[in-house]
Amino acid sequence: MSLRSYLRGIHLSTRLGLAMAGILVLAALAEATLYLRTRNETLEEANASYQALAKAIEVAQTQMGEKGWKDERVLGDYLKALEARGLRDIKVTDEKGQPFPVPFPPMPGKKRQTAKEIFISGVVGEGPTNRTLEIPVVVDGKLQGYIELRYTLENIREQLADNFRRRLFALLGVFALGLAVILVIVRNATQPIERLAEGASRVADGRFDVIVPVDRADEIGQLTAAFNRMTGRLRERQLLEARLAAAEKRAEIGQLASGLAHEIKNPLNALSLGLDVLRRRHGPANDEGGDYAKRIEALREEINRLAALINNFLAFGRPLQVTLAPADLGAIVTTTLSDLADTAEQARVTVSSDVAAGLPAVELDPSLVKSALWNLLQNAVQAMERTGGTLRVAVAPEALAEGGGPPRVVVTVEDTGPGFETADLPRLFEPYYSRKEGGVGLGLAMVKRIVEEHGGRVTAENRTDGSPGARFRLFFPLGAAA
Repeated sequence: MSLRSYLRGIHLSTRLGLAMAGILVLAALAEATLYLRTRNETLEEANASYQALAKAIEVAQTQMGEKGWKDERVLGDYLKALEARGLRDIKVTDEKGQPFPVPFPPMPGKKRQTAKEIFISGVVGEGPTNRTLEIPVVVDGKLQGYIELRYTLENIREQLADNFRRRLFALLGVFALGLAVILVIVRNATQPIERLAEGASRVADGRFDVIVPVDRADEIGQLTAAFNRMTGRLRERQLLEARLAAAEKRAEIGQLASGLAHEIKNPLNALSLGLDVLRRRHGPANDEGGDYAKRIEALREEINRLAALINNFLAFGRPLQVTLAPADLGAIVTTTLSDLADTAEQARVTVSSDVAAGLPAVELDPSLVKSALWNLLQNAVQAMERTGGTLRVAVAPEALAEGGGPPRVVVTVEDTGPGFETADLPRLFEPYYSRKEGGVGLGLAMVKRIVEEHGGRVTAENRTDGSPGARFRLFFPLGAAA
């Protein structure tokens, strides 16, 4: 992998952090280079200023006459001038190193002290000194003494170093604060982009139910909202394509069913009439135990089963005529359960219902919805007819519509039967797919078709509350069907 490819794979926040760190290093190097250059220049200027001070002192002392050095008042004024030029700790001694009594007057009764040579010493600047300048005092060609200047450049060097450290720490602090603020801003901007990229990846995998949360109104928020609108249109298109494909399949089934109905119904009617004739005219006089009648009735049941199969084919193949009107879904569920009560009692199935109070009206076709509920409830009862069980039906508003869609009413059907095999769950609503003995596989397919014609959807799963059985959920939107 090349360096360029590697850098392209790094996150934006990491790249920005590395760039800021590089800029910080360059700024620190520039600051250090500037410090080294200015430090030497400043030290040279300070040393030159001390040399100029010494020259000024040398020039100033030539303005005094020979008697000025013997005159304590003149010498005192000169020392004050030196102090004004920056000298401190000034000392005046004679050639023997004894303090020269200036500007103090002589003690009473003692002769005023005189000196051949006078030595004046002082310090320039602060701190310990490590450099010395000696300025000879020559007046009228005669050496009168010396002026010694002691000074140092280390205090200036230390002051420059301290200023450099302060500037460097200030620079680091400002860059660190700026980097933290920029990283927070970049992170705040890249997080929704990462969520958007993840959503786009899921859409590329064929999942059009992706909804990315929109929590901002800037350009990124607008992009996210546009992405959600796109996925919504893709979902609508996917559902439309699925419905068109199902319609084409049902049209083919309808053609097949029409042909089968024409070829089979007439013979079935003839068989049914023939059974009636056999029962009335050719029944034995002594039919002990009713064996003959039972056989006739068994044949009739098989004929009715075949007729019901043909009717199911015809119903599934024909387009549904949906007549929408505001209806009470809870009342439809209650009526369907009442009609199913005898069948459930015979199968030793206990039925319980929980219909929420104050349900809003739903736009639906009561006849079709009742047909779908009857089919679903009858399947649940048949799943428990060998061992008995409990059938629970609940109707309530959905707590939160998935994907931020319109509010819906949910019908939940739970049983305590054997449930489904995991491998069968994805195919439950496919036409002609059935694990039930003698089943055709059109019942659940019709349930799905009716619910979807109302703009809703149906789901199936095994119960997850620790009890065996299956759970179906029918979602009906509040409003006109799609």
